Amino acid sequence: MKTQRFGLAAVVAAVALALGTPALAQKKDNHAHGKEERHFKVTPPADIKAAWTLITTKTAEATKLLAEKKVEPIHEIGEHLEAAVHVLEEKSTMVTGDKKTRLTSALKQLDKAIDDLHHAAEEKDAGRVGVELKKIQGLLPLVESQYPAGALK
Repeated sequence: MKTQRFGLAAVVAAVALALGTPALAQKKDNHAHGKEERHFKVTPPADIKAAWTLITTKTAEATKLLAEKKVEPIHEIGEHLEAAVHVLEEKSTMVTGDKKTRLTSALKQLDKAIDDLHHAAEEKDAGRVGVELKKIQGLLPLVESQYPAGALK
């Protein structure tokens, strides 16, 4: 009798999981990083120098805005930063070897921190915005050090 109940419970759990998984996956995919609709008009930078300049200036601007307790404008900054990181990911062909591996990892971390910054600002959560800005600022020297001299500036 216990075996039948366990078997029935396992079947019910499997069916629930199978039916629930596509719905959960769809919900996640609709709000997956990089797949969501932009709220602002964002023109990606033309090259890696422009992308790096945008990243450094917008990060400084976001830091200043946060100090002034103006979190809402950081939402738009986050979208611009995301576009700039994607340019670095796509156009950093001059980075090779071990540095390419480190750059790929650092850009992935930077992209995640920027996405989290964007969402924190969208939710007007100043504490989380501050944490994500610190992560971004900490990653920038690592990203920069992977490029040949003069590639970003």
